[in-house]
Amino acid sequence: MDGLASAVVSATVDAVVVRANGAREPLGTVAYWHRSLTRRLIHALGRPGGGRRRAGVGALADLLADRTGATVLTHAGKAIVTDRIKGAGGAEPSRVGWGTGAGTAAAGDTGLFAEKDVDLAASSGTRTSGTSSRVTTAQTNDTYQVVGTRTATGAGTVTNAGLFDSATIGAGAMLMKADFAGIGLAAGDGIEFTFKLQMS
Repeated sequence: MDGLASAVVSATVDAVVVRANGAREPLGTVAYWHRSLTRRLIHALGRPGGGRRRAGVGALADLLADRTGATVLTHAGKAIVTDRIKGAGGAEPSRVGWGTGAGTAAAGDTGLFAEKDVDLAASSGTRTSGTSSRVTTAQTNDTYQVVGTRTATGAGTVTNAGLFDSATIGAGAMLMKADFAGIGLAAGDGIEFTFKLQMS
């Protein structure tokens, strides 16, 4: 998929729906990219217990048509990385935003599809501060991870999410973006997102 630098091995977004009554519904990996086509195919075909992964021949068509839930490191995200390596400043991209619009994530995107505040009706407000860390996937500390939970104050369906370097909706640069099958929320429900960007 376009948009992931050659140094990136994989990018994933996992989700857990946290209902207003406290019940947790793990959805598994809702958006996935790996630089190996074989790995993407294995993911698309799915396996038992694989969260929302599809199984069967239809999954191959979804993979080829890019309907498996795209995850991209954006062009602006690459600039965030090089700025931080150079020591040029800039905020850490650990703010979680979500949107309700349709579309397939692309490297050139600068925002989410219909980004919303927690009330899922307002298109202005703030993003959620996530907890960032370096975790080990294949090599020590090779993966940047951000975990953040957004709780809806009104009903709606979330279809995409991203990491930003600004708390304000409509401002800042987006590091990575993911689109996925819609996740329906009632007021008081939330989604715990786990974003992972693995480097080689």
